[in-house]
Amino acid sequence: MTANSLYSAFSLPEDSADISVYQSDVDTSHMHLLNASVFNNNGLFQEHILKTPLPKLRIISIHSRSSIRPLHISKDALQTLKDTYSIGDELWDLTSTFGDKPMSAAVGEGGMKVQSGENGIQDISYRLTFPTPVPGGVHSWTMRQMAVFHHYDPNDLQNLWIFFHVGNNSPMQKEIRQYASLSQQVLRPGHAWHTLHAAAFSSCLDNWRSYVNSLGYQVDRHTDKSLDFILRNIDRVLTAGGAINLTAIYNTRDLLVPTSYRLRVILDTLTRLGDLSSVLSSRHNSPDNDFQKLIACVGYHQDRLEGCVVGVEVLKEKFKDILNMSTLGLDVRMTHEMLDLNNRMVELNDRMIKANKVVTILTLIYLPASLMSSIFGMNLFKFDDGTTEEFKVSRQLWIYVVATIILGCLTYVIWYLWSHKKQIIRRIFRVPEPRIHEETKEMSIDT
Repeated sequence: MTANSLYSAFSLPEDSADISVYQSDVDTSHMHLLNASVFNNNGLFQEHILKTPLPKLRIISIHSRSSIRPLHISKDALQTLKDTYSIGDELWDLTSTFGDKPMSAAVGEGGMKVQSGENGIQDISYRLTFPTPVPGGVHSWTMRQMAVFHHYDPNDLQNLWIFFHVGNNSPMQKEIRQYASLSQQVLRPGHAWHTLHAAAFSSCLDNWRSYVNSLGYQVDRHTDKSLDFILRNIDRVLTAGGAINLTAIYNTRDLLVPTSYRLRVILDTLTRLGDLSSVLSSRHNSPDNDFQKLIACVGYHQDRLEGCVVGVEVLKEKFKDILNMSTLGLDVRMTHEMLDLNNRMVELNDRMIKANKVVTILTLIYLPASLMSSIFGMNLFKFDDGTTEEFKVSRQLWIYVVATIILGCLTYVIWYLWSHKKQIIRRIFRVPEPRIHEETKEMSIDT
């Protein structure tokens, strides 16, 4: 992974940082005390990491203003932390989705990864995506994320925790502060393991059931609107907000589709963490086994999320019905529109036919007169003796009138016989008239 693709996830070195560090004293006799430090400068944080001896427990919280804003730490500062603890490239994977708009193609990422080193050293990393209600909004949620890295050395009882999350007052940050403020902290091998992993899941997963219920409410609402869209008043729904309703349906679909994948990633993380805890629990058969406590916590969250997954699958099937009903409503609407357009075209065609008949009749009336005028206007005919300049009506005018009337009648008769030849043939030979037109008309009326 190149630096250019990662740089958007981090702030610039000269920008202010927002890093909280909680660590135990180097003196083993005061291991129960966790000292808190806040670094607003990347350089000072790097200096602290490089010059401070590695404590038994160190918890580092790296904040961002929002999920689409860069983390308040520079890439160089995080590289220093990575080199100090010999962390692999999985640390970069945890930060890859910060500083950018969440992409639907990335909903399957963030599952738990375990890198096992020498002498049982474990590097555990995972990213949790979780819904958060929008303040003041009704059934309005936003997706946030938190990334967790845990370096565990069972030989020196050394634990490094790195948390990437939104805001310095997030639910997980409150859990960390509470953990750090507890007096007489007993740093057993699995104590931080159980407490902080369990706190990470508890702070992120409790809202999933409410979120799925909210999606169910939206799906039921869209179902009612889709039924009304089809069965009641299609014209009114389309002309009075139908397009807005369809937009809301597809927005809900965009929220619903990635939900099941996000839940499956979390379930996979829970399963792997539970399996790893079982292995470590078998190595510490003490009466107060913190690994076993985490296994029970993981099982609890698995049961809850599996129920949410089933609910999401049911909602997805229900949503398919909504889309089918909406498609059916649009098909019916388009059919009505096409029928209405067809009726208008038929009506327009009838008007044009009537207009053409009028023009044709007028043409048939005046065309013979025009033809006869042209013929009698030739020099072949002479209606006066040329001895006077006065206008005189020729006695042979009747020839023009009679010829025009005869030719006009003949033209009209020929046109009528040609245009009605089928009806005339049926009447002469007494052929019954087919009823196709009437049956088609009845079908159109029924439709």
